[in-house]
Amino acid sequence: MRRRDLLLGGGAALLTSAIGIPALAEAPAPSRPNSQLDRLVPAIRPELRLFNANTNERMSTRFFGPTGYDPVEIRRINWFMRDWREGEVRQVDVRLLWALAAIRHAAMKDGHDGEVRFLSGYRSRKTNDLLRRQGYGAAQDSLHISARANDFSLPGIPIEAVAQYAEWLEVGGVGRYPGSFVHIDSGEIRSWVG
Repeated sequence: MRRRDLLLGGGAALLTSAIGIPALAEAPAPSRPNSQLDRLVPAIRPELRLFNANTNERMSTRFFGPTGYDPVEIRRINWFMRDWREGEVRQVDVRLLWALAAIRHAAMKDGHDGEVRFLSGYRSRKTNDLLRRQGYGAAQDSLHISARANDFSLPGIPIEAVAQYAEWLEVGGVGRYPGSFVHIDSGEIRSWVG
């Protein structure tokens, strides 16, 4: 199977058969036991390369290593994924970081440069209400408010392919916004088109 197939939905069998590693040795406690993401964690490089389309900031980070989570890098990620309108920072759900790293890793195996175009992470209630009033379709009780959601894209990879892979990972909610971005969250497993 070609690497491209991983992002086009055909990689589930290959990935699960290739991972013969004990589950989550020093990795995070699974919040969705037996999900594909939790099974993959030991094989995922916990690295992200991000571009914030709102602030033009870039960052590269390795958020997990031999001794566990790197608190300095987690703080950097929290700042990067802040509510940039209000300047508020919250602790991002690390499950999202593992999901982004898994998606990025699969894309890089197919030749993508690995940069994730980040659009939205944590949102204050004030920002979320503003987006609702402006007609952006923000949910009233959006998981962005609790830093449990990200909106992103990988330029050059179809939104549908990224969404299908995120669904296969069983990270939680997956929203497709055709031609624009994918939403992932660590809530209940569900999907939609925005």
